[in-house]
Amino acid sequence: MGLSSSDANVGFTLTSDARMRLIRVLDAIAQTIPQAAALLIDKAGRIVDIPRKPPGVNIEAISALAAGCNASTNELAESMGEKGFALLFEHGDDRQVYVWPVADRALLVVLLRGAAAVEQLENQMEGTLGQELEAVVKEAREPLQAVPPPRIEPTAVPPALEERVRQLNAFVMDVQGKKPAALDGEVGKRLLKTREELVQAMSRQDWEGTGKLCDDARKWLSAI
Repeated sequence: MGLSSSDANVGFTLTSDARMRLIRVLDAIAQTIPQAAALLIDKAGRIVDIPRKPPGVNIEAISALAAGCNASTNELAESMGEKGFALLFEHGDDRQVYVWPVADRALLVVLLRGAAAVEQLENQMEGTLGQELEAVVKEAREPLQAVPPPRIEPTAVPPALEERVRQLNAFVMDVQGKKPAALDGEVGKRLLKTREELVQAMSRQDWEGTGKLCDDARKWLSAI
């Protein structure tokens, strides 16, 4: 039986039919990717549903942290001309936590193991499973009661550092405009990895690390 919060404290309300559709999607993700567990949370970090709770994992803590990290990247996403980021957190023992925004109302959080699992999940989210999940969340109703969600304050990025991130984004766009083919292949993968590292560094409020990533990225991009 799934762990769910169907009361008015969750940021939206699902009908019985919609909840069954949601459970089928989450279950399909867990079934098709080895050693995976998938759950849906609202943007305040409250669990909407999880069909299979993995043993020995503090799902509530992971949900709260995932929501906090997502909130702290909103400003960065806007400065880079995007609506939001999918976040990937990697651990030394080949475990990952993937956070995928859904319909600007919820977050899909997936616990994975292995690099191949990340690619498999992304393919699923860009296909029918992702479309079905998006549709379920979009169709959800507002809460039956007006209960304000816990407020998660975005991380206050130092203005000088925020400007360096904006300048890096402008530089990337300039390179892409002048040499579009230069950002294909391995260079494109390296740029994507740098973006993910920037998101994680800013989520940790590692301002020194963020600045170094900006400087390093600008150096190797200048050499293209």
